[in-house]
Amino acid sequence: SLRAMASPPLEEHVFLVESFELIQQFAKQFQDKLCGVDMCVEREHGCQHSCVSTPGSFYCECNPGYRLNVDGKTCSTIDACADGRHGCQHHCVSVRGSSLCRCRAGYYLSQNKRSCTMIDYCSFGNHSCQHECVSIPNGHYCRCRSGFTLQPDSKSCRATDLCNGVDHGCEFKCVSTEGSYHCVCPEGQQLQADGKTCSKCGAGHVDLVMVIDGSKSVRPQNFELVKQFVNRIVDLLEVSPHGTRVGLVQYSSRVRTEFPL
Repeated sequence: SLRAMASPPLEEHVFLVESFELIQQFAKQFQDKLCGVDMCVEREHGCQHSCVSTPGSFYCECNPGYRLNVDGKTCSTIDACADGRHGCQHHCVSVRGSSLCRCRAGYYLSQNKRSCTMIDYCSFGNHSCQHECVSIPNGHYCRCRSGFTLQPDSKSCRATDLCNGVDHGCEFKCVSTEGSYHCVCPEGQQLQADGKTCSKCGAGHVDLVMVIDGSKSVRPQNFELVKQFVNRIVDLLEVSPHGTRVGLVQYSSRVRTEFPL
């Protein structure tokens, strides 16, 4: 009947006194429960952190950030990051029942203490890049604008020689400029509307006869200048049987046709 009436644990609440010799022991137990004896002091409780007395008994408690193990005495650290609700963008670190967020190298923790922002190394002002600075985690690198190539020092830029890298199609000569190129023609010729071919002054067909002085009064070096002049003129003409025709007459003590039209 007593066991049916008592609350568990029965071994702590129901006592059977079978002889007068046990009455004294039972009286002490009964007195301890009624008089509020601190069982944590009277007994070797074995609690890892703290012991809490109850009437006639005790139980163990753990410090904040810890949970009681199944043995009822030892404590384990609570992993606040394990439930996945920490909200950290990069890393979560458990600290005695709580958690804090940390960022990977090259980032700093934002004001919300959860997200991470990449460190802008270019904003420090010591990158020395000639054109552009690009921040990356743990550093930066220099980048050139379009039409330029980064030099071996990884800081300065040089205009790319597009004439050597593209099929420019220039009839005479290609000249590279900053990020582009253009065609040029030899002296005395003009660039056509297509920007690649050159026009010649002989576009309109003519019959041209040149008369030169070949007398002894013209020194040999001067006669070479005359021949160079004739060559330059002929080079500018589109000479053909049905186009411009050229003839040459030389005179000294007599007149001689060097070649007809």
